Amino acid sequence: MYEIIKNIIINISIIIPTYNAEKTIIQTLKGLENQTNKDFEVIVIDDGSTDSSFELVKSYKTKSRFPIKLIKQKNSGPAKARNLGVEQSEGNIILFLDSDCIPYINWVEEMVRPLDGKIVGSNCGYIVQNKESLIARYIGYEIAKRHEKLVGKYIDTIGTYSAGFTKRVFIEAGGFDINYRKASGEDFDLAFNIKKIGYELVFTDKTFVYHYHPDSLRKYLKQQFYRGYWRVRMYLRNKDKIVKGDSYTGYEAQIQFILSCFALLSILMIFFYPIITFFGLGILVISNIPLGLWTFRKERKFIIIAPLLATMRSLAGTFGVGMYFVEKVFK
Repeated sequence: MYEIIKNIIINISIIIPTYNAEKTIIQTLKGLENQTNKDFEVIVIDDGSTDSSFELVKSYKTKSRFPIKLIKQKNSGPAKARNLGVEQSEGNIILFLDSDCIPYINWVEEMVRPLDGKIVGSNCGYIVQNKESLIARYIGYEIAKRHEKLVGKYIDTIGTYSAGFTKRVFIEAGGFDINYRKASGEDFDLAFNIKKIGYELVFTDKTFVYHYHPDSLRKYLKQQFYRGYWRVRMYLRNKDKIVKGDSYTGYEAQIQFILSCFALLSILMIFFYPIITFFGLGILVISNIPLGLWTFRKERKFIIIAPLLATMRSLAGTFGVGMYFVEKVFK
C-alpha cells in the first residue's frame, strides 16, 4: 500500500495519521506545497477511514509536488498509525502533523531548526481555522493561554498535532504507546519518556499551524470525556507528574479534578442541603475565572463564557476518569 522512493535522499519525513478527515486532509497536504524547506517526504497513514479520505489522498498524490507514501491500516488509533509511519520513513527527522491542521509556509524549516543534538523535540502553537465557531474559539483561547508560558523554555510535554523529533531518539524512547486508542495522552507519555532519558524538548513561536477544533458543545465535551479517560493511564505510568505537574498544565488538571469531584458529590445533596450544591459548583466556576479574565483581552464576552465552558470541560473529564476506573473494576 506504499511506494519506496528510490534514488532520493530524504532528510525529513512528515507523518500524517488520518481517520475520516475527508473535509480537511487535502487542505493539510496543500499546506505543504509551498514550504520554504522542500526536503521532505510525506507519509499518510489512513487509520481505517470509512469516508473518502483514502481515495482523496490517493488521487492527490498523483499530482503532488512532493513524494507521498499512502498506507492503510485497520482502525487501531493514532498512536499505532504514527509508529507505522516512522517504520516506513526514510528521514532522520520526523515531523508529525494532524490531518485537521494546515502548516504555515515556514513550518518545516522552523520545526526542524531547534533539533541540534541535545534538543530532540519541538512543538509549536496554532491559530484556530474555524473561527466562526464560538466553541472552537474558546478552545483556541484556552490553549493559547497555556502556550504563552512555554515560549523560550524547555518543556516536558509535546502535542503531536504539530511536533518534531529526531528519529533516533523517538525510537530510543520506545515510540508511542499503542494502548492509547484515542488521541489523548500518548504524546505527553512519549515526551515524558524522552525527558527521562536525558534529552530536551522546546516550544517554538517562530511558526504555527492553522487548526480545526470541535465546533459544537457536544463534540467538545465528548473529546474532554475521553481525554479524562486516557489521561488516567498517562498519570498511572508517570506518577511523578501527579505531584510535580507538567509544563503544559502545571497543577491545573489536578486542581480541576479535585474541585470537580467535590462539585459532583455536592450535587447529591441538592434535595437536602442545596447550599452545599451551589457552593460546590460555585467554587469550580470561580476557579476558572482567571481563564475568563485572560480571554477577556481577546473577546469580551468570554469573561462569562470561558469559566462556564471550562467548568463543563472539567466535569466531562472527571466523568471520563470515573469511567476508566469503573471499566477496570468490572472488566
